[in-house]
Amino acid sequence: MTNFRSWLGLCALSLIFGLQTAAADELPTTKEVTNSVGMRMLRIDAGEFLMGTGSSPPQDRKEWELRDEDESPAHQVKITARYYLAAQEVTNKQFELFDSGHKQLRNIRGASKTDDEPVTLVTWQQATDFCEWLTKKEGLPYRLPTEAEWEYACRAGTKTRFHTGDAISAEQANLGKDKNGKSQATVLPGGYPPNAWGLLDMHGNVAEWCHDWYGPYEAGEQADPVGRATGVARVARGWSWLSAGYQQTDRFARSANRSGHLPEDADCYTGFRVALGAMPTTKPLPVAQPPLHQQNVKQTRGSKSAPDANKPYFIDFAVGKKNPSLPPNTFGPLFSQHNHFSACCVCPNGDVLAAWYSCVGESDRQLAQAASRLRVGSNTWEPASFFFGVPDVNTHAPVLLRDDQRIYHFCTQSLQGWDYASNIVRWSDDSGATWSQPRIMLPRTAADRLSQPCSAIVAADGTLVLACDGDNHKDERLIVSSDKGESWKVAQGDMLKTAGKYAIHPAIVPRADGVILSFLRGPDPMPMLLSKDRGETWEKSDSPFPGISVGQKAAALRLASGAILLLTNDKTKRLGGSPILALSLDDGKTWPHVRKVEAPIGGYMSLAQAEDGVIYLNGSQFKCAACNEAWIKEGKPW
Repeated sequence: MTNFRSWLGLCALSLIFGLQTAAADELPTTKEVTNSVGMRMLRIDAGEFLMGTGSSPPQDRKEWELRDEDESPAHQVKITARYYLAAQEVTNKQFELFDSGHKQLRNIRGASKTDDEPVTLVTWQQATDFCEWLTKKEGLPYRLPTEAEWEYACRAGTKTRFHTGDAISAEQANLGKDKNGKSQATVLPGGYPPNAWGLLDMHGNVAEWCHDWYGPYEAGEQADPVGRATGVARVARGWSWLSAGYQQTDRFARSANRSGHLPEDADCYTGFRVALGAMPTTKPLPVAQPPLHQQNVKQTRGSKSAPDANKPYFIDFAVGKKNPSLPPNTFGPLFSQHNHFSACCVCPNGDVLAAWYSCVGESDRQLAQAASRLRVGSNTWEPASFFFGVPDVNTHAPVLLRDDQRIYHFCTQSLQGWDYASNIVRWSDDSGATWSQPRIMLPRTAADRLSQPCSAIVAADGTLVLACDGDNHKDERLIVSSDKGESWKVAQGDMLKTAGKYAIHPAIVPRADGVILSFLRGPDPMPMLLSKDRGETWEKSDSPFPGISVGQKAAALRLASGAILLLTNDKTKRLGGSPILALSLDDGKTWPHVRKVEAPIGGYMSLAQAEDGVIYLNGSQFKCAACNEAWIKEGKPW
């Protein structure tokens, strides 16, 4: 090992002239060097490897349980220049030389307690800033490794699932259990054997930020790839001590597995290690082609024949197979097996946009969101296409909200099933053709953190109001924004506590006087709560409708006429079965028009109304219907 500090003196002139990069022949040549903050940097020589797994996405459940679709197509990659990679992940002590205030974030959820454990709760930008600080401190090009450099170093010449072979044990990596099967969080480096190139904890302990924007792979041989030109998520590799629930945790720690986070999303499972060497000059891949629902979106309202508002109108899109659809045996990024929840809105151009979450299991790491568009003039929904997701993050609970020319999309980034979540928002000002970068409304480190969104409204004064389940259903609250989604505040009133029982999944709707009504799942009869102060306090008032239970979520909407519409389920089968639509003309006091919906739109339901008066009803499993108010008014009093 060379004396790295002495060698640094030779680079002083370069630092004076502001040199921020160094060619490979300006780097040390020894196998190992140690820098001024105590990092052991190991030389990684140029070479090539097969990056990824499989030539195409998984074709069945068995294949999907072994790998994810985003690992294909596997492709040959050349690393053309040597670089150095830290033998271990950046520690608390090392990071806090750069950011002393980070010390208060130690020991969150039992992780990263001591000086020498890997640092966690750092964003991608904070990891990048640390590298830039180290670059200025030492006059050498420190940075995050590219995703290709990371996998190349992790494999260390192997072609198996792990650098340990096709299996990995609790004696070989920290995947959340010690060798006795006891749960553990982060551990000190050196407790597990290094790979063949001397690198520690490339599988497990903490996931590690990489340089790249996440995006699909492309086929063909590549040299020094650096990811996509832009994207939603930054890549993270290696997995961590985080349990994957009922899924096999080690599948996410494989050498080829790809994870990621929103760049501003920090958690106690993700840290980083640094690379030393010039950043490859390779041009990033262009942004991938947008999904079907974002293609050819007209920005002017199309013409169509609107149904006569005075005549009853109803359509079940299942008739004639006009619902959204997915091909069978689809295993990523969308899944034909289970499509649940629903959200819908009518776009400014008149198209109807609907979203669901798509998965094999609801607590899966791979859960993402699907969307479909019903274009103006068409009576058939387009095939479902990818809407939103982050790799190996449970992207739960889409909610769509139209506010004049803007559409808001809310959901979560969940790390323990649908809990331990950061709530996020993004928006579109062009009818869903493009979307803003997602923003975190409420981080998972917040004391009053919330979980999945359930419904949203725009108040009369323009305030955005989102109703959410609490983390682990410990509460049910509103989160509000008075500045068009720039900042958010959690209201203090707890709907669950007010209801007095296990009441969840609030469906909110505004009354004419500004009072917010909330209909909840669980108790029987269905509770109807009232808030006069936007969720700071609640009053309970039972509705006349039966309670709904597992697998169900009601929806509520204030129609253009001023009436309040409730879409719910009737377990009493009073009208012959579920679901039912109920119309109130006096802000929820009475319900003179209730009728059964003759369409299979149950589950987690949503409502939206177009300017022509047509009301769109969506449910789980890509089930859709539409009607008008005249059709509902044929119903009898409840």
